[in-house]
Amino acid sequence: MAGQQPSTREAQGAGSRWAGAAGYLIGPAFLLIALLILALPGAAIPIQQTPAVDRASISIAPRRTPLGDPPVAVVNGMAHRCNDCHGIFESRENSQADLRQHTDIKLEHGLNNNCYNCHDRKDREKLALHDGSTTTFTHSEMLCAQCHGRMYRDWSRGAHGKTMGAWDPANPGFHRLTCVQCHNPHAPMFDPIEPLPAPHTLRMGDPGHGHHAEIQKKRNPLLQWSEPGGHE
Repeated sequence: MAGQQPSTREAQGAGSRWAGAAGYLIGPAFLLIALLILALPGAAIPIQQTPAVDRASISIAPRRTPLGDPPVAVVNGMAHRCNDCHGIFESRENSQADLRQHTDIKLEHGLNNNCYNCHDRKDREKLALHDGSTTTFTHSEMLCAQCHGRMYRDWSRGAHGKTMGAWDPANPGFHRLTCVQCHNPHAPMFDPIEPLPAPHTLRMGDPGHGHHAEIQKKRNPLLQWSEPGGHE
């Protein structure tokens, strides 16, 4: 009858025929895509020479070796404990201004301009705390914490300084460097440090020149390989 809608069975049969035809097209479609990929020009990946880095620059050893307990100083080529000398003579009040020994020490620690601010007057093999008590040289971080509380907090939690061996303090290999293993307590500011070469990937190239200078604005350094001439 004219204008009669196809039956459900006829509609299902037509759909099956189209599905079967589409299945035959999947293989040729993938083959066409593969041919297109092979026809595209290859990207020349820049291979940059790895810069030489001084092994000392990547050493994990502490920056300095502080005095231990008992502290020993070399004076006139001979090693002495602090009290060997300070036990037989009385130092002047402003010891920094009147140094006769330890003249190699340059006190550049902010407003801290007196040796007695840190060193105990009676026992030179101990460090003086603000409450009148003392601490040992191997626990000098307790002295530093009195003025540098924020840094001490960060250090004690692993956010400042250098933790080695393991992150878990309960691990036997855990070891955290103390303040004076990195900083000179008399002049704690570091000298200028030359940065190590930046890391390179095979596809990033030099991010500051050529085509990449514009493509970098897109925040995807790999996009340069999809741009015309970006691989040249």
